Amino acid sequence: MSHLPKRQVALITGAGRGIGRELAVRLAGLGWDLGLTARSADELAITAGLVQQAGAREVTVPGDVSQPGHVEAFCSAVESGLGHIEVLVNNAAVTGEYAPIVESDPEDWWRVQEINVRAPMMFCRRVVPSMVERGRGYVININSLDCSRPARTGAPAYSVSKTALRRLTEILALQLDGTGVVVVDLSPGMVRTAMGGSRPDAGMIPPEAWVDPSAAADKVEQIVSGRYDSLHGRFLHARDDLDTLVAAVNVQPDARFLRLVPAGDDDPIISYGAMTTHRATR
Repeated sequence: MSHLPKRQVALITGAGRGIGRELAVRLAGLGWDLGLTARSADELAITAGLVQQAGAREVTVPGDVSQPGHVEAFCSAVESGLGHIEVLVNNAAVTGEYAPIVESDPEDWWRVQEINVRAPMMFCRRVVPSMVERGRGYVININSLDCSRPARTGAPAYSVSKTALRRLTEILALQLDGTGVVVVDLSPGMVRTAMGGSRPDAGMIPPEAWVDPSAAADKVEQIVSGRYDSLHGRFLHARDDLDTLVAAVNVQPDARFLRLVPAGDDDPIISYGAMTTHRATR
């Protein structure tokens, strides 16, 4: 049973293109009102037009999600223009350099952390208290499988940021247990957006590995339906069957949490301080 009222308001960061635009258009088609932000005013205007064409209202504020002033101004504008924010989708992200750590630009590295980790934290800090007060809400942090598997190549700053975001989601979920606010990570998979298509190895990825952005929209729609609140705090993927995943976590409570894998059955480090194992990360 959904916790959401008939008139729904969702806030989406990185809404100017790609996955963010896909989510906005989907929710608008379902009758939701949208708060939209991104760096590009021109791209946001296109998304806003599509939302309006679907018959939904929108509040659009271009800006930098890593800046506290913009976070406050944007959230206040959405609340003033549309009402309480029921769903927060932290989608804005940057990849950073595809370069070894020892060759990376520290400023570029830190910029990735500001957008991919600091911004979601600030939006949660701003929006979640109102959700808790009203006893309902959803926070969906758009993450990546890079949070669970280090790679020799790729964008190391991005991988580090997504791992930090995974832990942020888990801690926030623990702190919000019993409040009615549900927090999850969602990986959209490899989507051929401006970000995904810029990968140096994009031309070598087989066609079947790419995921259509509509799959992420499907999952968001399912998540906020209220049918999958038992997945609170977990890592979800656009290709997951959520009913199957619910059944799996009922058997294995630590599935899709970020945990150490034990070296053996009697690994003393794993048992120290009631640390638990993690065997289900894909």
